[in-house]
Amino acid sequence: MIQITQEAIDRVEMVLSGIPKGAERVLSNAINRGLLRGKTRAVKKITEVYTISSSTFTSVTNTKISKSSTSNLSGFLSFSGYKIPLYKFHVTPSEISKGIVSVEVEKGATEELRHAFIRQMPRSRHMGVFQRVTKTRFPVEEIMGLSAAQMVWSEKVLEELETEVEQVVYERIEHEMDRLLSGCGGS
Repeated sequence: MIQITQEAIDRVEMVLSGIPKGAERVLSNAINRGLLRGKTRAVKKITEVYTISSSTFTSVTNTKISKSSTSNLSGFLSFSGYKIPLYKFHVTPSEISKGIVSVEVEKGATEELRHAFIRQMPRSRHMGVFQRVTKTRFPVEEIMGLSAAQMVWSEKVLEELETEVEQVVYERIEHEMDRLLSGCGGS
């Protein structure tokens, strides 16, 4: 969670005391820019840590931004979605096989799945990593990887993401104050 310090808020209010709703406009614009940066950096950071492509991640993820306004100086960014099929991560072999399946969900952490196999479902043509539920041939179930929320909330992603978004918010506060004081901030 990113929070703007009371000291920074007091400074903005003092500098912009002569401009109606000046502090609120500056803070709202800075928060919204931070949210947008957070969305793009989250995807980039996830593809640095995990072996999933950015297009796959964004296609299976619902990203919601609730923007800040001058009357409500809070905003949030959320990622949601179902667990992503393990096959969408780095899987070896990548074709139909009966041998040992190796999977690398997090970069550098390969795991062997001795009882898994790769198949394409006959009706749906869906390719995936499967395992048998019982000792008999059927039923089988698909092995799933992580969800978008699990990836974003991992320490490796979240800490860096929060630090970068906080830095952007504080940089934008300065930029927005300069913009407003120079007369470019609109009415």
